[in-house]
Amino acid sequence: ILSPGLSFSRPYFYEGGPSRGNLTAEKAFSLVTQEADAQFTDLVYWVVMAIIDAEENGITQNTSNEMPLVNLFGTGLERLLRDAILAVGNYDEMYRRVFGQNATRVGLNKLNASPFGPQHYPLPF
Repeated sequence: ILSPGLSFSRPYFYEGGPSRGNLTAEKAFSLVTQEADAQFTDLVYWVVMAIIDAEENGITQNTSNEMPLVNLFGTGLERLLRDAILAVGNYDEMYRRVFGQNATRVGLNKLNASPFGPQHYPLPF
């Protein structure tokens, strides 16, 4: 049920559920922000895209200074995406911190993996 006043993103993480025959039920997790705060919704979207982009480009928490400076939210916030990577790392670093270093990324949680093609594809900065 959708609640009035909430904005839901497309799913960013998928958790496998019980199997039924050849089908596996999956839970899809999305981000939720207040519909009335479009600027915050944009901020959340671009931080998530930066985290995915950082993984695709081999940028980690330790190399976060390689993230480009951007002017998405005005003067003084050019380091916003760079600082996000410095704070939490890229998608893979976050995934392994939550699920363990030996966690296998399967199905829709893989980035641009065959045979499915891009599952998480950030817009270029």
